[in-house]
Amino acid sequence: MQKLDFSVKKTLRGKRRAAGLIMHFCFLQISEIYVCGESADLTAKEKLLLWSQQAVEGYPGLRCVNFTSSWSDGRVFNALLHRYRPDLIDMEAVARQSNRENLEQAFEIAESLGVTRLLDAEDVDVPSPDEKSVITYVSSIYDAFPKIPEGGEGIAAHEVDQRWTEYQSRFSALMQWSRHHTALMANKNFPQNPVELKALYNEYVHFKETEIPSKEQEKRHIQLLYKLLEVWIEFGRLKLPQGLHPNDLEEEWGKLILEMLEREKALRPAVDRVDLLLQRANKIQNVALDCEEKLTLAKNTLQADVSRAESGDPVQCETELARYLQDCESLIAQLDQDLKILRDEKYFQVEQLAFRVSRLQEELVSLRLQCSSIYRKGHFSQAPGGTGPDRGGLRATDGGLPLGRTLLGAVGAVGAALLRRPMPRSQLVAMSSSEDEGSLRFIYELLGWVEETQELLDGAEWGADLPSVENHLQEHGSVHAAVEELMGGLEEARSYEAKVSPNFKGSYSETLAKLEHQYFKLLKHSSWRLQSLESLQEFVARCTEELIWLNEREEEEISFDWSDANANMSAKRELHDELKLELTEKQNVMRSLQETASRLCQENHPAKPTVEAYSAALQTQWQWVDQLGVCVEQHLKDNSAYFQFMSDARDCESYLRQLQETIRRQYTCERSSRLSRLEDLLQDSMVPEPQLFRVYRLLCVFIHLPVLRDPPVSLLFLVNESLMTLCCDGDRV
Repeated sequence: MQKLDFSVKKTLRGKRRAAGLIMHFCFLQISEIYVCGESADLTAKEKLLLWSQQAVEGYPGLRCVNFTSSWSDGRVFNALLHRYRPDLIDMEAVARQSNRENLEQAFEIAESLGVTRLLDAEDVDVPSPDEKSVITYVSSIYDAFPKIPEGGEGIAAHEVDQRWTEYQSRFSALMQWSRHHTALMANKNFPQNPVELKALYNEYVHFKETEIPSKEQEKRHIQLLYKLLEVWIEFGRLKLPQGLHPNDLEEEWGKLILEMLEREKALRPAVDRVDLLLQRANKIQNVALDCEEKLTLAKNTLQADVSRAESGDPVQCETELARYLQDCESLIAQLDQDLKILRDEKYFQVEQLAFRVSRLQEELVSLRLQCSSIYRKGHFSQAPGGTGPDRGGLRATDGGLPLGRTLLGAVGAVGAALLRRPMPRSQLVAMSSSEDEGSLRFIYELLGWVEETQELLDGAEWGADLPSVENHLQEHGSVHAAVEELMGGLEEARSYEAKVSPNFKGSYSETLAKLEHQYFKLLKHSSWRLQSLESLQEFVARCTEELIWLNEREEEEISFDWSDANANMSAKRELHDELKLELTEKQNVMRSLQETASRLCQENHPAKPTVEAYSAALQTQWQWVDQLGVCVEQHLKDNSAYFQFMSDARDCESYLRQLQETIRRQYTCERSSRLSRLEDLLQDSMVPEPQLFRVYRLLCVFIHLPVLRDPPVSLLFLVNESLMTLCCDGDRV
């Protein structure tokens, strides 16, 4: 049996060797081996040997110099396989194993990698294995393993790990960059500031034109690197983790490009929108500047007429002033419309612009109040051809329009348009072919009047000052009375509904129902407008009264005589005390008016701009007068000190003159006077100490020196000697 087994094995080895020889000759005929750095004149065997040497280069203790003895211990086979699949072979174990174990391990692993097993371990584990068999087997390994094609790109076995690490690093970096910028591009919350928005858009353009092309190039490099590594992945040398395929990167890249397109689609209109808003904001600034210039011209014009009126001359600039204020009204109305657009669009600087426009409205209201105050005082002359003063003390302009309507806003349009009354039913029946037709025409007449009145009320103004508000209130009172009177016509139409013939019944009832609905809507709106006008008139009247009082108090205090001609300090103090008392009493009134303004604004009063303008003007004027009172109080103290100083100076001067005359009369000295006489005169000239202190105090006041409470006696004697010196030399005094 043992002989038989040996014979079978020998036969198998012979057949395997024969097959290997056949493949070897085929290899010599068709195989083309490419070795990096090879010479063109090398044979296939030499190229294969050179490839083997390069594959095992760097392994300690291994030299591949031939295809016989270098391969007999199996270490070169294992090193060759380890170069391509280091995960399958442990070279430290190879160093410890026997030749037969190494060869068996190498052949089994090669076979698992697709290399046909042409050799057995016992055939190679000899001092000099068959060269052709080894060459055939090694060429099979060469054909089965990855290789760099001749003239093409590829990755050698010793470069695989390095290039795989490079691929993973580049892939991860680009993937992270793509995800980060995809999240950035998905953010559509753009700033409202034009500068920041344009900077954001420029940043996007730079990103699109600069960073994206460079990253595109990086992506192509990663794809090329993967293509080179793909053969090693297929060979099993590398394991591709999930999510590390170039298709995954391409998918994330597509998301980034899509978000970029969406961002550009949203960002470009946002930039255009902000540019338009910026243009409108610049327009508001320019219009506001024009309005300020016209208000300045109006103030100068009014001041010129006030000066003429105070001088007793007739005014000359009424028409010009009216035109200025009308232009300002138009400009402010235009500004309000532009501001509304900016508010709706949530422009980032709308509050600053609104504050500037509100200041213009306050100035306009203040200027109107000044005009109203002047008219009330009768400073303006009558219209040419007029017979008496107009209502409110206003005269007509050259164009025939009352100055009050010109300066304070045109009013009365609603009242003038509503003079027409609906035709009575009896008249319409008389004009019709039948009573039913006349009654139906009567309902249409009432409905047309109601709709016309509703339209006029919807567009009616509220007034911007007391004269215009009172005018609107008076005229709407007439309108409201007419609306209430229409109830009689509605009742008359209702009463006839039961008498209408069947032919007109449907149309009559339908139109009557529509009339009732529209009428009660009109009645409710008219009542609401009447109440709103009454509350507005009450508030504006109170504000106007207080503003006039504040203006008068301001004029009185500014024009008060503080000169030497008015030295009555008691009267001045009494006037100041009266001012303080009046301001204290008015403080509650001002607080009440501000509370009323706040309540009306919170209730969304339809004339809210007028309420806010009056409230702001009242607050500003009150603060000014209050500060003026503080200034007057300080002025009163300074004035009192001034008059006291002047009184003391005059007393000092009078006393010194009296003292000089007394000394000149009593104390005369001549060269012939005896010594005893001179000593008596000197002794008598000594002024008593209290009198000396009084003289000292007056002199200090006179020459602006501080007065000491307890001056030394030597200083008093010095004063006495000074007095004597002054008296002896009258010219110097």
